[in-house]
Amino acid sequence: TAKATASTPLPATATPIKGLIAVLPFRNRSGNAEDAYFVDGIHDDLLTQLSKVTGFKVISRTSMMHYVDTKLTIPEIARELGAAVVLEGGVQRAGNKVRINVQLIDGATDVHLWAETYDRALNTETLFTIQADIAQAIANSMKLALSPADASALAAGSTRNLQAYEAFMQGKLLAALDRATPERMQAAIQQFDRAIALDPQFADAWSRKARAQLTSYWYGFSDAGARDAAIVSMEQARRLAPEALETWIAQAYLYYWGSRDYTSAESVLARVIERAPGLAEAWYARGLVARRDGRFADAIASLQHSLDLDPLNTDILLELSNTMISLGQDEEAAPLYKRLIELGKDAHFYSPESEYVRGNLSTAWAGVKGPNEFFAALPFRIAVASRNPQWIKQSLSEDLWPERLRQSPDYPENYAFAEAEGLLATGQVKEGRQHLAEIKARLDTLAEPYPAGWSSSGEYYYYPCLLPGLMGDLAGVRAAEKDYLENAPKDAWADSSRRTALAVAFARAGDPDRALYHMETVMQLFGPFSFVGFKLLPGLDSLRDKPRYLAMQDAYERWNNARKQHQAKR
Repeated sequence: TAKATASTPLPATATPIKGLIAVLPFRNRSGNAEDAYFVDGIHDDLLTQLSKVTGFKVISRTSMMHYVDTKLTIPEIARELGAAVVLEGGVQRAGNKVRINVQLIDGATDVHLWAETYDRALNTETLFTIQADIAQAIANSMKLALSPADASALAAGSTRNLQAYEAFMQGKLLAALDRATPERMQAAIQQFDRAIALDPQFADAWSRKARAQLTSYWYGFSDAGARDAAIVSMEQARRLAPEALETWIAQAYLYYWGSRDYTSAESVLARVIERAPGLAEAWYARGLVARRDGRFADAIASLQHSLDLDPLNTDILLELSNTMISLGQDEEAAPLYKRLIELGKDAHFYSPESEYVRGNLSTAWAGVKGPNEFFAALPFRIAVASRNPQWIKQSLSEDLWPERLRQSPDYPENYAFAEAEGLLATGQVKEGRQHLAEIKARLDTLAEPYPAGWSSSGEYYYYPCLLPGLMGDLAGVRAAEKDYLENAPKDAWADSSRRTALAVAFARAGDPDRALYHMETVMQLFGPFSFVGFKLLPGLDSLRDKPRYLAMQDAYERWNNARKQHQAKR
């Protein structure tokens, strides 16, 4: 994680929000490195609970962790983040005792508004009482009234079992979406299980476990069994705490990731935001739901609001910039990508994708420095679009596409498809067809050859139309299209990649009219910028001289020229 220093200041938030609260990472004063997770957990849970207080707007932990060991002054931090007040402190743990010292500072004047040192017995009652005291002090300094319900909820906490609470805090830290890996998510679930074993009535642990299980399913770390397990966890959370914010957020994700019920997800998130309007993760989820639902302007607005509350969160920056670029707002997205790189967020993962989407293949390929953990096929996609045989060969090497990234539970033939397509693209037709025949033979033995069907992850892997398209099997492509139209889950955001995949399959199989229909539909949904993607795909080469293709090209060029003229006047 990048850290702020006096010599490398982080960029300021785009839209400072009045009354924003920044809580700096707490210092571990125990002198024991093993207590670091405990201190981080206290910091994380304090931020979570403060974010739920009506009237508070709290910058999320993801952004605040950029200020670990910072040399910046409090006013400099406040100015960067747009924060009105800054809380700093430390935690010292010694046996069954804990000392927590905190001080609240005015972000503009550097004046100390309040300070307190707590020397208490180490138990959850102590920790939750301290959280309530801190919330009250912040409310007093900002001349806000802390509602009786908020004060009561903070003091009551979530469990009376300290070991369960510690396991819960570890699970939350492991399950952070901006650091999601299969191993971390599995470890998080194990910690939530430990918390639940120690306190079966721990509702928040059930909710967070459900979210971790859903993350594993959605990110392709696990199969649909993880989603089914999340449903069971959610039943427990709803039974124990039906009105808790943690329950509501997990329920929203179950609607969104579990069943693609965007209307219900939006309804639940609206309730969350009404109760906790400063909760960045709720605005983030709302933006993603709106995007899948085809409400792209709402998606951008919600993601921007989330970014205002969590200005250095690279996940939000990435999703917002990707949304803008896909809709042709690459000029607006450029500063966001620049900020991603300034924050040190694995620029070699994201810059090539950004350049590829915009059709800048040489720049995209130059940015490929190694395997892409999040989009393993990206180097291959860039190489195939370039038609460069050397790049194609290199993209399939262990250096750029290692064995560990070649398969996932729902996409076992991902790398094999790329190998076959690479052979066809480099003129090795006989070998490519042999590869395809072998893939088909393996898929034909499976009861469910496409476990993920038309899920959104297909844009990073493959859809059911790919194999028949590559084999020139028009009947197979038509069957795949029928399955898409009848059974694909509603997902406006994925329709760009799904319909583009169908267009390529129809073009390869000899039905140009149907291919052009799907391309025209994509342009209607996403705008003229979509044509940049069509230009990149070798599978659409047979359509380049078709009148309908030329009409789309003309629409794109007119739009692009108008955009350039507008930019020149600014």
